[in-house]
Amino acid sequence: MKGRKKTRRVISGFNGLRTLALLGVLLYHTFPAVVRGGFFGVVIFFVISGFLTAYSTASRPSFRIGSYYARRFVRIYPALLIVLFSTIGVLTLKDPSRLSNTQAEVTSVLLGYNNYWQISANADYFANLANQSPFTHLWYIAILIQFELVWPILYAVTRRQRVTEAVLLVLTVVSALVMPVCTLLGVNITAVYYATHTRVFALLAGALLGILQAKGRLGNPLKRINPFLPVLLFVILTIVMYAMVSGTDRWIYLIGINAYTVLVCVIVWLLSSGTTSTGRLLDNSVSNFFSKYSYEIYLWQYPVMFVAALFIPGAASKLIQIPVIMILSIWLNMFINGRKRPAQRKKTSA
Repeated sequence: MKGRKKTRRVISGFNGLRTLALLGVLLYHTFPAVVRGGFFGVVIFFVISGFLTAYSTASRPSFRIGSYYARRFVRIYPALLIVLFSTIGVLTLKDPSRLSNTQAEVTSVLLGYNNYWQISANADYFANLANQSPFTHLWYIAILIQFELVWPILYAVTRRQRVTEAVLLVLTVVSALVMPVCTLLGVNITAVYYATHTRVFALLAGALLGILQAKGRLGNPLKRINPFLPVLLFVILTIVMYAMVSGTDRWIYLIGINAYTVLVCVIVWLLSSGTTSTGRLLDNSVSNFFSKYSYEIYLWQYPVMFVAALFIPGAASKLIQIPVIMILSIWLNMFINGRKRPAQRKKTSA
C-alpha cells in the first residue's frame, strides 16, 4: 500500500561482532606486545558499518540526501568534538609541548582527511604510544566520514538507473586489488594501512552485502547451514589472529586483510539472513553493553591512554586506563543521547 512505512528488522548477532572488534582494538592499543593482531577488529567495524549504511538506506521507503547527512552528522560529530577539545584542554594544562601539531591535526580530523594527514606526517601506527598523538586512532573515523560523504550521492545516482548493485560490485572488486598491488609496488606499509583507497574494500564489500540483503537477492543460507559452528570457528580464528599476527608482516597486506574481510562478510551474511539462537547468543548482556558504547569507547581510548601515561608513567597507568575509558564512554553516551526518547534510539545504528 502506498505510503506504508517499511519496518526495519533488528539484526541479531551484530552486537557480538561489534564487541569482538572493539575488544581487539582496545586490547591492541593497551597491550600491543600481547594482542599484536587486534587491529583486525577494524575490519569487522568497516564491514558492519558498510552493511548497515547500505541496508538501512535501501530499507527506507524514501531517501533524501539532506536527511542522510543530518543523521550522520548528529551521530559522528557531537561526541567527537567533546573528546577532541576536552583532551586538548587537559594537555594544555599538563604538557602544552604535546600540542605542537594539534591545529593541523584537529583540522584534518574535523574535515575528514586525518588518515592522509597522518601519511603526510610520516606517522607510524605501529610505533610506541609515547611517540604518537592522542588522536592517532582517528584515521578510522576519517575513512568513515569520507565514505559517508560519498555513499548517498553514489546511491542516489545509481538507484535512478537501477544499477546500484552492479556499480558496487565493480567498485568492490577493484578496491580489493588496491592494497596488494600497493604492497607489491613497495608503498610504505603505514601508507598502505592508513589510506582510504587501500582500506575501502571492507566498507564497499559490506555495502554490497547490505544492498543485496535488503533487496532479498542473497537467498537464505539458514535453510541449509546452522550458523553456530561457522560463527564459533570465526571467533576462535579471530582471537588467534589477535594474539599471533603482527601488523608489520607483509603478507597481511598482500592477502591477509582482504581474506579476513571476505570471511567477515560470510559471517555477516549468515547472521543477517534471519534471527537464530546463535545471533541471540552473541547478543548477550555483555556484548549489548559494549556495543551500546562502542563508538564512545573507540573515541576515548587513545586520549585516555595518552594522558594517563603523562600522569602515571610506566605500567601502572595501564591499570586505570580501561576503567577510565569505560566511565567516560558511559558519561559521553548519556550526555549526548540522554534527552532522546527511547523510540529514537536504534539498536543497529551504523
